[in-house]
Amino acid sequence: MTDRFYCPCLIVLAFCCSAVCCGDEVTAVAKELCVVQDPQILEASGLAICRTAKNTVWMHNDSGDVPRLFLVGFDGATIGIVNVKGVTAFDWEDVCSFEIDGESWLLVGDIGDNARKRGVTTPVYQLLLLKEPKLDASTLTTKASEVSIDVVRTIKFEFPDGLYDCESLAVDTTTKQILLVTKSDPFTCAMYSLPLTLTSGVETLKAERVTPISATFATAMDLSPDGRQLAIVSMLGGVMLTRKDPQKDSWADASMNSLKTLTLPNRKQGESVCFTTDGNSLLLNSEGALQPLWKIELPNGE
Repeated sequence: MTDRFYCPCLIVLAFCCSAVCCGDEVTAVAKELCVVQDPQILEASGLAICRTAKNTVWMHNDSGDVPRLFLVGFDGATIGIVNVKGVTAFDWEDVCSFEIDGESWLLVGDIGDNARKRGVTTPVYQLLLLKEPKLDASTLTTKASEVSIDVVRTIKFEFPDGLYDCESLAVDTTTKQILLVTKSDPFTCAMYSLPLTLTSGVETLKAERVTPISATFATAMDLSPDGRQLAIVSMLGGVMLTRKDPQKDSWADASMNSLKTLTLPNRKQGESVCFTTDGNSLLLNSEGALQPLWKIELPNGE
């Protein structure tokens, strides 16, 4: 959900505090891949690399849209629209794609909570697990194809220590955990986790607090395909965490020992990020019509 109550000066100050805590900086090369052309994509809040069609990404709007995902090519054209059956989109804030045992999945986060009323006067926080559909980009005509799919698993959850706005979601396939980072000031921002289950059904869980983290007012995140790097972005910049060994190193240790600031191009209202399939670059987009899709080449694949 679009934020309208944060003071710009506070955001700048808070981000600067985060940057000071990080110390090192990742200097990346940015280039504009294309402009997203679909007039229906007005508030792009979620972005995930597509694992079933080369050079494409999944995108979704912020609050106010119907429950759907757009498959967009690196040329900016919409290839397909996937309608998610049996749900509403109260405040979709992020989506991630991942692979386990040769199967591709999408996880959508209906987790925004600007008013801090989730489960009180608004629907509870929930995650929607979907099997990634296969849409053939080679059959693209003047009109995008449109399909409907079911939710495999609905994960309803609450935070253990209060209500938070949350816009950042990723899946750690090494530990089979869902990761969440709150959109908070530098004093309360934290990472939480939930167990990942791939069978069909509905469950209600309580998230576990993992670690405080210097990722001020985070609006999106994604985990690299090798499970080593976690990129967390805000409207002004971002941070990168690195684990040398995903089997042994924790994100709590990474947040203390390897967090670096990430310099990003100026965007209108940047609320989305994902890694490319090779893990060597990040893709970024912004809310608003006709926004660029950026490719950020990371130095030495890091």
